[in-house]
Amino acid sequence: MIPKIIHQVWEGRSDPLPDFYKQLGETWKKHHPDWKYEFWNGDRMETFIENNFPYFTDTYFNFKYNIQRWDVIRYLILYKIGGMYVDFDYECLKPFDDHIIGKEKCYFAMDPNEHSRAFRKDIYFNNALMITAPGHPFFEHIINHIQNTTIIYSESKFRDVLSSTRPLMPTNLYEEYGDKTIIDFFAPKLTSPWSQMEVRAYLTRNADVEKLDKKLEKAIAIHYFSGSW
Repeated sequence: MIPKIIHQVWEGRSDPLPDFYKQLGETWKKHHPDWKYEFWNGDRMETFIENNFPYFTDTYFNFKYNIQRWDVIRYLILYKIGGMYVDFDYECLKPFDDHIIGKEKCYFAMDPNEHSRAFRKDIYFNNALMITAPGHPFFEHIINHIQNTTIIYSESKFRDVLSSTRPLMPTNLYEEYGDKTIIDFFAPKLTSPWSQMEVRAYLTRNADVEKLDKKLEKAIAIHYFSGSW
């Protein structure tokens, strides 16, 4: 079973959690009052790794970029504990309970179609919103892939991170994964109704507000694609 637990991660040693993110975090508590909320800071993440995945510590601490550690910890937390992981640049609009139907499945949020086309993918999903029961085999597959893959770093942080721990990696693994029946997705209209360009237009007040409002009719969450890493 998928446990009713919401996980959010913010390392917090170099930068405190911004007020705007705190407000967005509260929206998940508001719409899921019977779910437990777990906040993970840097100390708690490292203790979790050392206690539950000691074989993974070298991999975890040897990443070149902090964002890679913050990516990986979410896979490990969900594999061990299960529940929902959601980034702090996500706003919840409605409860998710009725949308989690297949208890044997794990769930990812698909990116808008504009993003899929940019990466030439039929299906492109992010790791900013994920839901699963503990011990799910696809999460085990992700963890094993990261553990057994040597990263050859280039001069492009964006490319290196995207392909090693961020959305391009699990998307590529999904394409070659055998049992796709245990993996499901939230359609963009539900959890990513606005593209990154539309979010920027909205935040800078250069958007067609009526058009964007219409895209929220079926939405249960909004991803703001802050890209703060």
